[in-house]
Amino acid sequence: MTTNYKTESFTCPCCGKEFESKIVTMITHEGQDSDFLPHFVGANPLPFYLAKCSYCNYVGYPEDYSVENSHKYSINPSQIKKILSMPLAKKIPNEAIDFFVAGKIYEEQKKNPYFTGNLYLRGAWCCRLIENRKAEIELQQLAIRFFKLALDKSTISNPDTVSVVTYLVGELYRRLEDRKSAREWFEATVETIIDPEQQWLLELTQKQAELNEYLIN
Repeated sequence: MTTNYKTESFTCPCCGKEFESKIVTMITHEGQDSDFLPHFVGANPLPFYLAKCSYCNYVGYPEDYSVENSHKYSINPSQIKKILSMPLAKKIPNEAIDFFVAGKIYEEQKKNPYFTGNLYLRGAWCCRLIENRKAEIELQQLAIRFFKLALDKSTISNPDTVSVVTYLVGELYRRLEDRKSAREWFEATVETIIDPEQQWLLELTQKQAELNEYLIN
């Protein structure tokens, strides 16, 4: 199996212009990190999860370009420029900047914070793959913020996903070496797991909780 791509045409919901973008349709990976970063076979396909307008730099998943979403979530080019001029944006490497911009766009559009957190998490993955720890930390912190917001506002409908996100907050705190917060969130994860099919998550949580106690990253 290989990672597959295709080129699609999009109409930008921000500036209205048409452009083409290469997007990923299937990935091949073998295993994953403890925060679910896949171990890709071949080059990193993550940047191709998103489509980027070549005119105004709007970034989103392919479905964000649908007519329905275009009308529901409006944004203008000046907002994109403002995002790109942020001091933090200048610290994010090219490999991860699209996820950062897409996350900020989701913030502007007040979308479900769970999806915003996922964008920042994927950006953090990109930073890890190029060994840019400083930028990875910035994006991990943003991911935590929005995952916690999603849990606080109950914007995650699936109980199994709630458990996974609770675990992710704990694991991200562990990676940030915030031992106390990681411990609290790992304990909370165990309390949320009620589905026998999530035994894998229980075992993973217990393993990472043990590593947290010994500060092993």
